[in-house]
Amino acid sequence: MEEYHRRLALAYDKHVQPRVFLEVDLAPKWEGPYIVSEVHSNGHCILLDPDHRTTTGPINFKYVKKYYAYFQL
Repeated sequence: MEEYHRRLALAYDKHVQPRVFLEVDLAPKWEGPYIVSEVHSNGHCILLDPDHRTTTGPINFKYVKKYYAYFQL
């Protein structure tokens, strides 16, 4: 039984490719604030970057957090 597990582990490890992640790879690809420009019925929205006047791809609403800007005069 031990020989079976050893051979099974060798066969599995032969196909595993090690991956190296840098801290930059795990960072979010976008950071706000953004303006919701389009809302679709299937649960995604298109966001508008007010600084660059560009839009993002479709983003699921579960990944979008509400942000309330408070302005002081």
